[in-house]
Amino acid sequence: MDLGLALVYSLISGLMIMLGGWFFTIRGQWEKKFLDIFIALGAGYILAVALLDMIPESYEASPYSMFFVILGYLIVHLFEHVFTPHFHYGEETHEHLVSHVVSASALLGLLVHNFFSGVAIGSGMLKSESVGLMIFLGTLLHKLPEGFTISSIMFVSHHRKQYSFFSTVSLALASLIGTSAVYLFNGPNLPIKDIALALSAGTFIHVATTDLIPRINDSEYRWMPLVIFLGVGLFFISSLIIH
Repeated sequence: MDLGLALVYSLISGLMIMLGGWFFTIRGQWEKKFLDIFIALGAGYILAVALLDMIPESYEASPYSMFFVILGYLIVHLFEHVFTPHFHYGEETHEHLVSHVVSASALLGLLVHNFFSGVAIGSGMLKSESVGLMIFLGTLLHKLPEGFTISSIMFVSHHRKQYSFFSTVSLALASLIGTSAVYLFNGPNLPIKDIALALSAGTFIHVATTDLIPRINDSEYRWMPLVIFLGVGLFFISSLIIH
């Protein structure tokens, strides 16, 4: 499938991260309800696309793909919760909790996450344009809060908006690199797209169930967890339209 279109999807995804960062730099604070809605929609959508689209596609290619699903989950868990301190999607304002080490670690965790977002888009496009589009839509929904998150962490840690800007740019580049890597290394003797799709499904499950849904379940808005169901509904609607 067309590498150019896959890169366009990754670029748009990266621009959404930068837009989220820009919102932070011009306002400093953003209504929590607005961020939570995007996070809840994204959580429901990417959970559905991972379980109902990506895993079946990868399993059809090889039953051993389930091993890579678990591996993908564990890789993100390792970088986000073992190598790095825990952080939340949303605005970080507690300066005493955000040292330079914490901010660098948070950036590292999100770099890995965005690399695999790019891998997911690339591997999905290699499967079919419809799968690639579904994955792209899933990644898009939570990129705005992600950009807001890293910008707030970097600003509180370093007190300079330049750090916020360059952090969002680096996340956008990580996504483009991930997409390019799938096309670069895929071949008839090494069907990297099937492995990459399974790995990406595992990363999506981690992001939805470990990063996003717990945040929504703790929301001050009691109705917010219901928005997760709307995210799943969006998956079914878009699936019917695309397929």
